Amino acid sequence: MDAIKIEDFLHYANLGKLKAKGQNLVWVKGLPDASKKDKYLYTLETLQDGQVSPLSSFGQERDFVFLDENTVCFASNRTKEKDKTFIYQLSLKGGEAREIAALEGEDFALENVLADGRLLLSRRVDLHEAEKKQDPDEKDYVVLDEFPAYFNGDGIISKFRDRLFLFDPDKKELTELLKDDPYFNFDFHYVDGTDLYFTGDSYTQSKARKSALYKLDLNSLEYSQLLPKEEWSIFDICVLKGQLYLVATDEKRYGSEENPQFYKYDPEFKTLSLATAWEDCWGNCVDTDLCLLDVRTSRVFEDCLYFTTTKVDHTVLECFDGEKVTPVFEFPSIEFFDFTSDGTCWFTGPNANETQQLYSYKDGQLTKHSSYNEDALKGRYVASAVQVDYQDYAGNTQHGWVLYPKDFAEKQKYPAILDVHGGPKTVYGTPFFHEMQVWASQGYFVFFANIYGSDGQGNDYANMRGHWGREDYEDLLKFTDAVLAKIPQIDAGRLGITGGSYGGYMTNWVIGHTDRFKAAASQRSMSNWLSDAFMSDVGPWDDLYSIDANNLDEKLDYAWQQSPLKYAKNVTTPTLFIHSLEDYRCPLPEGMQMFRALLYYGVESRMCLFKGENHELSRSGQPKHRIRRLKEITAWFDQHLR
Repeated sequence: MDAIKIEDFLHYANLGKLKAKGQNLVWVKGLPDASKKDKYLYTLETLQDGQVSPLSSFGQERDFVFLDENTVCFASNRTKEKDKTFIYQLSLKGGEAREIAALEGEDFALENVLADGRLLLSRRVDLHEAEKKQDPDEKDYVVLDEFPAYFNGDGIISKFRDRLFLFDPDKKELTELLKDDPYFNFDFHYVDGTDLYFTGDSYTQSKARKSALYKLDLNSLEYSQLLPKEEWSIFDICVLKGQLYLVATDEKRYGSEENPQFYKYDPEFKTLSLATAWEDCWGNCVDTDLCLLDVRTSRVFEDCLYFTTTKVDHTVLECFDGEKVTPVFEFPSIEFFDFTSDGTCWFTGPNANETQQLYSYKDGQLTKHSSYNEDALKGRYVASAVQVDYQDYAGNTQHGWVLYPKDFAEKQKYPAILDVHGGPKTVYGTPFFHEMQVWASQGYFVFFANIYGSDGQGNDYANMRGHWGREDYEDLLKFTDAVLAKIPQIDAGRLGITGGSYGGYMTNWVIGHTDRFKAAASQRSMSNWLSDAFMSDVGPWDDLYSIDANNLDEKLDYAWQQSPLKYAKNVTTPTLFIHSLEDYRCPLPEGMQMFRALLYYGVESRMCLFKGENHELSRSGQPKHRIRRLKEITAWFDQHLR
C-alpha cells in the first residue's frame, strides 16, 4: 500500500452545516483549493434518489437556510461588489441560483427564516465604519478602548458589535433589532414562532462574561430582560411545549469550566429551577484536523431537545423532553445533525479510522449514504487505532490508542511520537486524524490518550483548577510507560512529543521535567501564567481558573511554579516551536519566551512563524501553510529520531 502524504489532505472533503426540511436535507462540503492552496471552496450538496448530488459549484456557499422544503437561500457576493451582500435563492430541483435581495453592507449572514417569509440576518458592525470610509488613512491605525479588544480568528474587535436584522423580501425592507442601542452585542439566539430569545450585553468599556437573557417580539419589536447579566453562563436556549428551558451553569461548583445543567424558566419570578441534573459535557469535543465547519450541538424536534455530548472518547446523541435525558445512539463523532419529517436523524461525522461521511439513524438502524474521500485514500495505508489501557494517577483504568507504522515488522525497532490534545477540556477518539496518519505512514508509532483534565468523564475528571502540570503530567508518563511495555518494537530512546494549545503547554512542561523525549514540537503553546493572563483573548478568567485563583496576585508564586518557562533551564530536548502571528488564544510571546529561553540555555531550537494565521492553523489555516507546518514538524522528528 502507498503511504499517506502531507499534501493528500488537499483532496479531503470536509462536511457540515447539515439541515433538513420536510423530507429533504442539504449540507455544505468544504474542500481545499488544491491549485492555489490559499483558500477553501464551499459548495452545497443534497441527497436525491439515495445519491449524493451537488447543488452549487461557485465555491462561496458556506451556509444556508431553507425557505421551504424545496428551496434554500444563502448570502454571498458573487459579483464582488464593494460594500454589498446578496441573497440568492436556489431550488433543490436544479437550476441556477437567483438573486432575491441586494443589501448595503458586507458580510451579512442568514440565520433563520420566519413563518411569514422574513429573514433573520446577522452582521458584525464596526461602530466607526462611517468615519473610516471618510478618511482612507484610518485603516492604518488601531485604537483600543474596551475589553475584550481582540479575539482569536476575529482579529481586533474593539468597537465591533454583532447585530441582528430582519429583512422582508417582499417589501425589500431591512430592520435592525435594538437599533436604539448600537453598543448592544448579540451573543446567540433561539427563534420560537414570533418570539426571539437571545443573550447579549450592551457595553462601552468591558463586556460582561456572563450575558443577560432577553425576549423580543418579532412583530412589535418590543423586548424585555428575563435574566440579568453576570449570573448565568448560558449554553443553549429552547422552548418545549410552551416552556422556556436553558442549558446553563452558575459556575459555583467547578468554576468557569463547569458543565451546564438543564433549567426551567419561571416567567413570574424571573428565576431558574433545576429541571434535571447533568454532569456530562455539552457538545461534541472529539478532536480532529478535518473540521472546517465546526459542529452543531442541539436541535429541537417534536418538542424535544436533541443534543450531543461526549462520553470518554466518542459522541452520544441525547434527548431532553423537559424532565429527563435519554440516550438515543452513539457514534465516534456526530458533528452536524438534523431530522427529516419521518423522524430519521441525519448526521455528518467520521466513523472509527475514517473521514467524515453522511449517515442516517432510525429505529436502531445506522446507514451510511456517502463515500467521500474514498478515491483520495484508495490504496493508501490507513492505520487503525489500537487501544492500550493504563492505570491513571488515581489508580483507575483509562485507555489511549496507538497507530502502528506502515509495513510494520515485529523484529524491527521504530521511533514513536506522543501527541497531546488541546483544551485540556477536549478529547481524542478513533476518527481519522490526518497528521497522525502521515507520521504512521512515515514509519512512526503514534500514541495518544485522554489524560486527567480531558472532557467526557464528568466535572471531577475535567476539573483542572490548580492542577496543570501535576496529575496530567503523571498520567502522560504512565500512559507512555504502558505503551512501551505493550509494544517492545518502540525504541524508548527515540521518543518524540508534540501538541498544540494545552498540548503545547504540556510539551513545554514535559521537556522541563524529563529528558526521556529526544525531540519535541511545541505548537501554539503557553509558557508563562504571569504574562498569559492579560494577553490571551480568554484571559484573565481561564488563567485564573487554571491556577485556582480569584485574582492573579493571590498566587504569584504558584503561577510561576506551574509555568513551563521556570523550568527552561532544565531542558535538553531539541525543540521546534510553531506559532501564528495572529494567535490571540495563546499569543506569540508565550511561544517566543520559551523559544528564546532554550536558546539562551544552549538547547537546539527552531521557530517557524506563520503570517496571517491564528490559533486554528492546523485545522483551517491556508492549505499551503498547513502543508508547511506539517513538513516542519515531520522534518524535525526525522532529523532527531531517525
